[in-house]
Amino acid sequence: MEWGRAYDPYRHAEVLGAEVVVSSAVTGWGDYRGSRIRVHPLLNQAEARCTVAHEIVHHERRDDVLGYCGVAWLDSRLERRVHAVAARRLIIVPELVDALLWSDDAGEIAEQLVVDPRTLYVRLVDMSVFEYRDIGKQTRGQSTRSLADLRRYAARRLWQRPAS
Repeated sequence: MEWGRAYDPYRHAEVLGAEVVVSSAVTGWGDYRGSRIRVHPLLNQAEARCTVAHEIVHHERRDDVLGYCGVAWLDSRLERRVHAVAARRLIIVPELVDALLWSDDAGEIAEQLVVDPRTLYVRLVDMSVFEYRDIGKQTRGQSTRSLADLRRYAARRLWQRPAS
């Protein structure tokens, strides 16, 4: 399953029988209920693409039926896992290597991959040891910022608490 930039979550949703609609009634970026994926109208292309990919994973898991358990840390774990699966579909290693060779700025890398920065951060933090070593070998000496630095930055960005 290699997708990356070629992955069209809208087409994937159609194949799975899920309807994608744009709705300002969404409280966040998007949600999924009863085979309908709702996406907020103010999202840019990359944000909408990532949101639809994320909600497709909920659709495949039947989270509208099985739902959340109501225990915050378990629900949070489920969301992280769903986002990691979506990030793997949206960002594949060869394209990530190309992006890392092109820029060391997370925003520019995300833009080149047609994803939002959060999805890039999730993919960087969730990569396997094999992927990490493979990317490190391919970018060593050709990038001004090390992959380890970018991963640490991604982890800090993902887990920092918003200001009160």
